[in-house]
Amino acid sequence: RDGARDWEAADLMAPRAAAAATADPRESLAMSEITTSTDGDDGWDELLAEPAEAETAMRVVIRAKPLAPTDARAIDVDDPTVAVAAAGATAPARRFGPFDAALDARVDQAATYDAVAAHVVDRALRGFHGCVMAYGATGAGKTHAMAGCRGDAGVVERAIRDVFAAADREADATHTRVEATYVELYLDALRDLLSADACDAENAPPPRSPPRSPKPTPGKKAATPAKKAAGPRLREDARRGVFLDGVVRRRCRDVDDALAAFRAGSRRRAVRGTAKNDRSSRSHAVFTLELARTTSVGTATATAISRLHLVDLAGSERLKESRAAGVGAREAGAINGSLAALGNVVAALEARARGDAVHVPYRDAKLTRLLQDALGGNAYAAIVCCVAAGSADAAHSTATLRFASRLKSLKNAPRKNLDPKDAEIARLRRENAKLKAVLLKHGPGL
Repeated sequence: RDGARDWEAADLMAPRAAAAATADPRESLAMSEITTSTDGDDGWDELLAEPAEAETAMRVVIRAKPLAPTDARAIDVDDPTVAVAAAGATAPARRFGPFDAALDARVDQAATYDAVAAHVVDRALRGFHGCVMAYGATGAGKTHAMAGCRGDAGVVERAIRDVFAAADREADATHTRVEATYVELYLDALRDLLSADACDAENAPPPRSPPRSPKPTPGKKAATPAKKAAGPRLREDARRGVFLDGVVRRRCRDVDDALAAFRAGSRRRAVRGTAKNDRSSRSHAVFTLELARTTSVGTATATAISRLHLVDLAGSERLKESRAAGVGAREAGAINGSLAALGNVVAALEARARGDAVHVPYRDAKLTRLLQDALGGNAYAAIVCCVAAGSADAAHSTATLRFASRLKSLKNAPRKNLDPKDAEIARLRRENAKLKAVLLKHGPGL
């Protein structure tokens, strides 16, 4: 079965201790749970030497879209700050920032990737979960930043190339297995874009209801319909956090395999033309690379398993501007509702950062549940907030910059996600080293 997991396969796992052979390698163990005594002659210390930071801030980058020829400039980018001109001619401009970076329209895709995503991808290769998101109003350039266009690769393609470049570069010591998943949230329902059941019409919204079954022939017993798969579901456990179940996991052996999966899913994503954007994404899309990296040093072997979410959020829109109607209006309502839930989660996390004891409403929307690790959880996270430079979009740009400023207060606590068998072996070996040290110090008469 395409994408089936077999973490015990010989091409992934090095020999393991027989006593630990039944553990579930997809689950993770925090580095803080490993005893930190010394026994450096067998390679374990080198493999496990890199601890997770106790706390890390979300990386927030602003990117300005080029100015339309017929529009007046309202955005002034002065890295690391951004100013928005006030509506009144004499009123001072409102300045936002500082951000981690503020990029004007002259900054190319390669520099955007370096500013936003390169560090997160590197950490994912070291066994930490990662998430890179694009946020902004409809038509602000989010999909271009993430997906790019022919001859001008975006964040997703560059991340894929970096992952496989690292796998090739470190192949002598590290075996890398890569699987891809791709889902969209359309009308707040999860849809697997790599499934054979996904709509094959290019960028067409999914049908609202399944086709009717043909009427049975008189006198002939109707065939029993096949049981339909349950489809993507969000699951959570203490070790893996929030994860997707019931999705196709496509094995990717090289860059071409991963790009083929991304492009096939992108062709199935729901897109609709509006008065504001002739190719408006009608769903939030999450392309995920799941990495299992087995490294050997000396006599030690350890596996780290991480997820890298690459997220293109649908843009907020006003119906009076987009002129969407019918299903298009329902799509806009679902998009705005899930983005409002995202804003509520950020507000609650801000309150927590101030020391308030508040509930964080992750479960209010599937979007915030899926991104829970990136929002105050176990992941390195970065976001590129896209704004349009023209005065016609000044209100949208101000709202985006205000949201970006709030994101600067978010703190995550990423931890390395180790195969629990390796972590347990390391713990036992280090405990053994501690006992040996005690015996050497006090002698056999202890």
